[in-house]
Amino acid sequence: MKTFRILSISLSMLALIGFSSCDDDDIDGSDTLIGPGTVDTRINTIGSLSNLNAAIDAASGDIATTLNGTGPFTVFAPNDAAFETFATQIGFEANDDESAAAQLLSVADADLLAQILTYHVVADNIEASGFSDGQTLTTVQGGSLSVAVGEDVFILDASNLPETNPVSKVTQPNFYADNGIVHVIDKVLLPQEAIDALDFDIRPTLLDWVTGTDDLSSLAAAATKAGLVDAIADLETARVLAPNNQAFENLFDALGDDYNDLDDFDNSAEIELLSNILLYHILPSDDGSTDLVAGPTMTLLEDSTVEVVDNAGAFEFGDVTATNAAIVTDGIDSKNGVVSIVDKVLLPQAALDFIALLGSDDLATTVVNAPSLSTLEEALIATDLVDVFVDATNMEDEEATNFTYSRNATVFAPSNDAFVDLFNTLGPDYTSIASFDTEEELELLTNILLYHVVAGKITSADLAAGSLTTLSEKDLEVISVIGSENFVIGDATNDVNANITTPDVLARNGVAHIVDKVLLPQTAITFIDSLDD
Repeated sequence: MKTFRILSISLSMLALIGFSSCDDDDIDGSDTLIGPGTVDTRINTIGSLSNLNAAIDAASGDIATTLNGTGPFTVFAPNDAAFETFATQIGFEANDDESAAAQLLSVADADLLAQILTYHVVADNIEASGFSDGQTLTTVQGGSLSVAVGEDVFILDASNLPETNPVSKVTQPNFYADNGIVHVIDKVLLPQEAIDALDFDIRPTLLDWVTGTDDLSSLAAAATKAGLVDAIADLETARVLAPNNQAFENLFDALGDDYNDLDDFDNSAEIELLSNILLYHILPSDDGSTDLVAGPTMTLLEDSTVEVVDNAGAFEFGDVTATNAAIVTDGIDSKNGVVSIVDKVLLPQAALDFIALLGSDDLATTVVNAPSLSTLEEALIATDLVDVFVDATNMEDEEATNFTYSRNATVFAPSNDAFVDLFNTLGPDYTSIASFDTEEELELLTNILLYHVVAGKITSADLAAGSLTTLSEKDLEVISVIGSENFVIGDATNDVNANITTPDVLARNGVAHIVDKVLLPQTAITFIDSLDD
């Protein structure tokens, strides 16, 4: 006796795949095919059911004769795509000569196939409007189907167990017949006998759980945005601490007014943060066990741990804050691990650092608030460069000219005394920033200021000897001080270097190092030389 190939498969994956075409989803059979004929006639007439017709012919028991009988019958008819996907999932592959479904039906056990097909038939005449949520239907095969009604009608087969909920959607309802009615569905329904015979592993994967659970829809969307779907799918054995939707709402509140939903995570810094947060919720297993043990537990976020806390027999999870996450639903079994739904988004240190960053001043405000940089402030105002250092957006725009927390800057900020030295070098006509009052002079001042700015955040610990390209597209030289760990900054003068008097004035969108000299590009030196002519 020929049988199906015995392969493990997660039926929940079948439930997550839509099988009918977009053009067919909203077609009502009552509008397209009404008239004399049996349910078997309808199955033969509907163009998307050729695989079902072939299955009826291959099954034992002369099902076609039964469906031409008195009835009444309600038939849930899997469309062609449903059979093709079913065949593919249990090991058949389409080729140039034959579809996967055709190969399946050519080797199918006729009796088992009859059990599956009669599991799609109910001895009643039920229109789509007659289904009720939670309704149980007894099939001709003897097994039960369950009904879920929302915006659509869904039919749940024998794999509707507590740990999984694979469903079939009614995509084309109400093909009326003289002896009943046909509803086209997008999944092959399986009775328990078929599940047992085919040795199906009906548990969903971790990814199935995340993407298929209503209260985890925010988590699923976050995983997609952070680019972690494949990483979750590839997990071998892990426990996923899955924050529910309310937990994400609480996270948005903690982040502030700029964060109302996941759409507000729209630049590289925010997406990296989101990825770090999600990786912090995955507890991999080294020994194949997902059992919880009190104490620090490593996460997929590199070099980080979550504290597993035994609170009077109930496990909680601690992060870098004072509030633990409690388990809402635990022990959700999957093919490659366990899911624990929790009531809080756990926060690694990176998240707290980000929240602190959002609350800090930007570079423009930092300059304004530093008494020793008041002349620099005047210069920025005079040259209309203030907005460059105002972090006014959380959007990453490649064409944006301002620096934001996702696009940092390093500013070598000349002190007031440094500007006094510059004025003295320029001569008696230059006593303040107001002395730069022609277009030529303001252009010169702009070039000088941009010569002090480097894209990217370079703290004193990151400084290394070499050249840095400034916003004026000219190079500064970082020079190591012999016998010291300090650095000086060299400009086009090649004689007097700038000392960093106050390093690492941190801002939301970068860092400032206060220096004791106004750095001069070649254009400034040329201008100064022209004053002597």
